[in-house]
Amino acid sequence: MKRSEERFDFLLVLLCLLAVQVVLAAFTGQWAWASNPYNSYTLQALRWLQGHLDLGQNYDWLELAIFDGRYYVSFPPFPSYLLLPFAAVFGENTPDGWLALLLSWIGGCYAVKLYRGLSGTNRGCVFFVLFLLLGNGYLFLTMNGWVWFFAQNLCFVLSLAALYHSWRGQGGIALAAWACAVGCRPMTALYLPILVLLLWRQESSSGQRTSLLSWARHRWYWGIAPVLLAASYMALNWARFGNILEFGHNYLPEFTSVSTGQFHPDYLWQNLPLLFRLPVYQGSDSPMTFYIFETMAFYLIAPFFIACAAAWVFALLRRRRQERWTLFLLPVLALAHILILCCHKTLGGWQFGNRYLVDLLPWMFACFALWEPKSDRFDRLCLPLAFLGGAVNLVGSVAAYNMWI
Repeated sequence: MKRSEERFDFLLVLLCLLAVQVVLAAFTGQWAWASNPYNSYTLQALRWLQGHLDLGQNYDWLELAIFDGRYYVSFPPFPSYLLLPFAAVFGENTPDGWLALLLSWIGGCYAVKLYRGLSGTNRGCVFFVLFLLLGNGYLFLTMNGWVWFFAQNLCFVLSLAALYHSWRGQGGIALAAWACAVGCRPMTALYLPILVLLLWRQESSSGQRTSLLSWARHRWYWGIAPVLLAASYMALNWARFGNILEFGHNYLPEFTSVSTGQFHPDYLWQNLPLLFRLPVYQGSDSPMTFYIFETMAFYLIAPFFIACAAAWVFALLRRRRQERWTLFLLPVLALAHILILCCHKTLGGWQFGNRYLVDLLPWMFACFALWEPKSDRFDRLCLPLAFLGGAVNLVGSVAAYNMWI
């Protein structure tokens, strides 16, 4: 019965997600088969297949690092790893739009499995998974294979996969998925402690009580895949830029043209208020102006943050011991993540929503599944937030892709 219920949840989530994506594509033209003008990862994969690390020429509409007179893709490389076999078969016409959709569907399935596993129930599962997928900025990123969005889409799904396999105690798969996610969005490295503690908690609950250090020594082989992936990133960085930690973003013209570079504390005080920036009301006969460059009020675009904060307060007041490590750990890591993001020169460029904050959502969703009180009253309180997030993100995505705002 549980297996059939889970399959029904999968089907319901996928049908709802697909329905919204079809509506969004119908209004914007962002069909999966549309051409991709921002296919940096495909261009990079093709050059690798030809035996070159640089792109061989400038593409002035792409964000490219310029180093020693050569042009490089400035983003972490794992999406190009994924696209290598597709580039070998399809050339520049990789089906990255279809892959973007497929990733979102896989992410929906992982979110269902993760919620059911961590919460211990299926009540509210479909509602909260759809809230996560449709109401917080992720929807906007699933509609094409554009370089900025494809990496975040892939990172989102890999993070959910890492969390699910950690809950299952499958450390090798979990840590490999996490390392792949880091190769899409390096800040995901911050959340390794959550995976480690989930794995340790799972093994301890099975009766094999041991200290964290001795457990880590016993499970050392789980680290083989992450080490190999990290070595590949570092080798690639060294071969291109002479620095194992340099993916190339520091060599973008927008950062080399300013003395403060890509990251600087001065940016914090400029960017932090933007996370609370409200749309501009222009009068009774005019629509409100929503910002599509940088970011705006996170609680309007990503109200899951509010729901998660409410669940955190509930768990804190109830002093639920089995989740107490997450009650401290997630807020610290999430706050560190946000502060580092705000020390970056930009908060995402052109977008609708707060796309950098999407990277936090899988980790928040996992802890939310542990924290939330599993009550009808709490679910009903989350309904307005879900409708707000879903409506704003659907309409805002249509407006942004059509350049109406």
